Amino acid sequence: MYMSTFWDRVDNLRIQMNMTQQKLSEKLGVSLRSVESWKLRNYLPNGAICVAIATLLSTSVEFLVTGEELALPDDDYLAEPSPVLVTTKGPLVQDCEEPTILVPLAPQKISAGPGEEFLPSSEYIGYVRILERMARGIDPLTLMAVTVKGDSMTGVQIFEGDVVIFARDHISENGIYIISLYGDLKVKRLEFRSGEQQIFIHSENARYTMEVVSMDSENLQILGKVVGWIHCHPY
Repeated sequence: MYMSTFWDRVDNLRIQMNMTQQKLSEKLGVSLRSVESWKLRNYLPNGAICVAIATLLSTSVEFLVTGEELALPDDDYLAEPSPVLVTTKGPLVQDCEEPTILVPLAPQKISAGPGEEFLPSSEYIGYVRILERMARGIDPLTLMAVTVKGDSMTGVQIFEGDVVIFARDHISENGIYIISLYGDLKVKRLEFRSGEQQIFIHSENARYTMEVVSMDSENLQILGKVVGWIHCHPY
């Protein structure tokens, strides 16, 4: 149901903004034929494309998919009781069924392959909702979402277009982390070997080689630990 109405909402908003389908496809960086094919097949594009469409149309992905507006943390006009709790000090938590958290989505893409530049200071381009238990024991204010590109982590089911959630500045034992290595932003599995004072940087794809740096290397910055990811890989 959502897929068939997704493109209806896109077209309605696009027309209101006097934006042609050709112009929309150009801004998305895809061909007009691709957009027409998606509409014809009622195909819901991957997370990164959905976020880009929502940004171009000044709306949210949730509205495009469900038809319902999402209350954001700065929506201070909500006066009526609601199953959605909006706070001014942190992410939005939905108080119905299993608790969820709203996590800001950064505009940059992290690389699961060749690296991307370090995250500059910029405004978020949207929000994604995750289960609260995905980040149990983590300060929700430290959570950030970023979109993956590349294929070096397919062995743990992280694909291009997936959205990774990580806790900024959180480092604890071996696991998957967002790192800056030689100025490139990557998602990798880190293995800490304190006895050797080295960090082994693993990819989860046999086509990529392991890298090793010293624990005091100035070339490595650990931005935070991955707590989970949203699978958007098209089948």
